[in-house]
Amino acid sequence: MRRLLSTATALLVACGGQTAAPATPTATAASSAAAETLDARLARLYEAAKPEGKVALYSSMNTDDAKIILPKFEARFPGIKVEHTRATGEQLITKVTTEMKSGQKLFDVYDSSSFQVKYVIDQGWTQPYVTASAKDVPKEATDEKGTWIANRVVPLVIGFNTAKGVKDGDIKGWADLCDKKYEGKVAVEVGDVVVYTALRKQLGTAEAQRIVKCVGANKPSLRSGHTEIDSLLPAGEFSVTFASHSYRLAVYKYEQNKPVSWVRDPMVVDLAGATLAKDPPHPNAAKLFAEWIMSPEGQTAVAGTGRPPASTKVALKYPDVLGTTQRWFVTIDDSKDYDTDAEFWRSALGIK
Repeated sequence: MRRLLSTATALLVACGGQTAAPATPTATAASSAAAETLDARLARLYEAAKPEGKVALYSSMNTDDAKIILPKFEARFPGIKVEHTRATGEQLITKVTTEMKSGQKLFDVYDSSSFQVKYVIDQGWTQPYVTASAKDVPKEATDEKGTWIANRVVPLVIGFNTAKGVKDGDIKGWADLCDKKYEGKVAVEVGDVVVYTALRKQLGTAEAQRIVKCVGANKPSLRSGHTEIDSLLPAGEFSVTFASHSYRLAVYKYEQNKPVSWVRDPMVVDLAGATLAKDPPHPNAAKLFAEWIMSPEGQTAVAGTGRPPASTKVALKYPDVLGTTQRWFVTIDDSKDYDTDAEFWRSALGIK
C-alpha cells in the first residue's frame, strides 16, 4: 500500500492539493438524528433518494459478497441502483486521488479496510455521518463523530492444512512459525502489514520483529491476495498460512469438507467499513445506503456471505470464525505507523 499511497501523495502535490481536516457534525444534526427512529430515517431518505436513482459505491468488497449484499439493498429500495466500482483498497485510493484533484467528485460511499478509509478521511474528502445503528457496533468499529463506521469484520488467522501433517494444537501463535519444521511450508500474503502492526501492538516491537524475521528466514511462499492463499491452502499448495480469512476457511471446512482449520486464539481482527463523500453526487442515496448496510437487515445480508458483520446484534453464520477471547483489534488509528511498519515488513520478508 505504501507505494500506492506515495503515488496518491504525488498526485496531491502535483495538483496543488492540500490535506484538509475532516468536518465535524453540528449539535443540531446530532440531536435530530437521535430523535429519529431507524425506520423513519430510512423512509425519509428513500423518498429523497428516488430522484437521484443510484448510489456510487467505491468498495473493495469482493464480487461474490457484492452479489449477495447489493441486490438486497436494491430490492429493499426499488429504483435505487448500486453502481459498484470494485477494486483493492490501494487501487481505490489512487482512483479517488486522481478524480478529486481533477475536480471530479464521482463517489458517494468509500468502503474498504480501516487503513485505506483513514487515508481518504485525512485528505478532507469525506463527511461525518452518524447512522441510527452506530450503537450496535463495538467501540473499535466507529467513533462518536461518525467519521467512519465498520460494517464487516476481517478476522486474520493462522490457517493450516490438516492433511499436511499439521493438527489442531500444534500451532498456538505466530511465534511457533519460527520452528524450522515449517521451513518452506508457510504462505505469506505480501500486503498483510496489518498483521505485523497487530503483533507489534500486542507483543511489543522487539518480539513482533523477531517473529517476522524468523518467518522470513524460513523461506515462505510469498503470495498476492487472500483469495489465492485461502483457496490454495486446502489444495495442499502449502501447509500453513501466516494469515488467512477464517470465514473463507470455514466454507472449505464446513461446507466442502476440505482438510483445513485455523488457530482460534489469538487472531488479528481488522475492520472494513465506510465513509461518506464530502460532496457526494447522490447525497440522499449515500446516506440511505450507509443506514441500510448498518441496519439489522443490512448486517444480516453481510452475515449471509459468511463474513462476520460488525453489528453485535446479528448472529455469525460460522460461530467460531472470531475465536473466543484473544482478539487483537487493529483500529483505524493504528494506521499512523503504516509506512514504518510496511518498510520493515517488506525488508524482513524480502518483498520487492
